[in-house]
Amino acid sequence: MLRRVLAWMAAVLAGVALGAASAWGAMSIGGASFGQEVGQWTTNRATGSTAADPYTRAIVARVGLLALSSREAIYFNLDRDDRGEPLSESCIYELTGRELDARWWSVTLYADDNYLAQNSDHAASIDASHIPSGRWSARIAPVRGDATYWLSSREARRNFSLTLRVYNPQRDFRPNEETLPQLTRISCAGEAA
Repeated sequence: MLRRVLAWMAAVLAGVALGAASAWGAMSIGGASFGQEVGQWTTNRATGSTAADPYTRAIVARVGLLALSSREAIYFNLDRDDRGEPLSESCIYELTGRELDARWWSVTLYADDNYLAQNSDHAASIDASHIPSGRWSARIAPVRGDATYWLSSREARRNFSLTLRVYNPQRDFRPNEETLPQLTRISCAGEAA
């Protein structure tokens, strides 16, 4: 009888350990694998949906995203530059894009802790309200320089990310590499010119 009780307890403990390990691995290591790659960006249309799987819900809860359904907003994340390197405060980037087939859009920079970078630059995001239709470009750097549109990465450290929100996308909105903004690394501190 005691052997049977111990075997059940061992099975329950193993199940809890495996469940916790898979949840930790999915949220910490494989978060991006629950999304779809669209050019440089990743997205998950189940975000904000009742159809979202438990891992997607856990990831959304972990990053603190108040996600709307995909009919109201589509979220795209970018955390690597065009060379596949993590985004870093010590680098200067150029983000270029054009008008999106949606009611409104915005791009916001988040530090590695998933919060806005702690600086007083008041340049955490750009959006369709301030950028004229047509092609546009914005600088992502710790200082504005001569850029018309700027996202401040000061105090964002290494591994910051960008979130593109597309609100009320049109029915025929088909995001692809050509329609979504493109990020290009211009230079990094200490890098040979």
